[in-house]
Amino acid sequence: MSNTIPVFTTPEGETETMQAYQAIVDHWPVSFTELMVPTSFGRTHVIASGPESGPPIVLLHALLATAAAWYPNVDALSQTYRVYAVDVIGEGNKSRPTKPIKVLDDFLVWFTELIEGLGIDTFSLVGNSYGGFTGAYYAMKLPERVRKLVLIGPAATIYRMTPFYFHMFIPKAIYVMLPKLPGLRRTMRQSVDWMHAGLPFDPLWEPLFYRSMVFGSLINQVLPRVYTKEEFAQIKSPVLLILGDKEVIYRPQPALQAAKELIPGLQVEMIPEAHHITALAQPELVNQRILRFLAK
Repeated sequence: MSNTIPVFTTPEGETETMQAYQAIVDHWPVSFTELMVPTSFGRTHVIASGPESGPPIVLLHALLATAAAWYPNVDALSQTYRVYAVDVIGEGNKSRPTKPIKVLDDFLVWFTELIEGLGIDTFSLVGNSYGGFTGAYYAMKLPERVRKLVLIGPAATIYRMTPFYFHMFIPKAIYVMLPKLPGLRRTMRQSVDWMHAGLPFDPLWEPLFYRSMVFGSLINQVLPRVYTKEEFAQIKSPVLLILGDKEVIYRPQPALQAAKELIPGLQVEMIPEAHHITALAQPELVNQRILRFLAK
């Protein structure tokens, strides 16, 4: 599409990032189909796995994490469910935006067009970080369609996340505006290290995430915020909150307590030895918790 907006700072950076992405796709643990779904904000890339007749699950990744971050989870989830791992439009991934998302309702339009393009009626929704923030909004505005909602370390949403802005967002935003500023790779490496909280790196995903941090653009204009109790009351589905005990965007225990006050009936799981991308850090534990929640 001639009016596609670039989501990488350089063509060389895009090539390098997509090579790291493909390395994960080459290790996708189950058979899959890659889809490009047209929306009014551009074409959205989706990796679909599992039986086509299975109940649908939509997976929304963290900022710049890409749909490939779910590769340790799709095997367990797709045994029963039809799993759609979405490349959120407007970030450095395989989706191809034609205009930026400026407000939350733009996200809602995009997401509604996406699920309708996939032929999905009702579904369960799993969102990590930024994907949790937007996923909660979709559950508020589409209560008749979201059957169950899983929030994994949601960005803001339940609790302020000042450390994230200091360690990741502000450094990244500076280099998006000034990509030739010295020290880019060193600063992005420090951001990636901070997020991992001293825990081991995933050998496939970490090279991709680092390159997404270095070369990915940020064209969308919606910053996460904490929702009100009245907003959460719009959600009619059961909600599961999963936090890693090494979460760094906010302190896990205060965030968990705040979430319980905001969301009546909330179910919670604290995952040991897990960082912000909790489903990647401890996939077996997270898969078990999600499947148990969905089966209830």
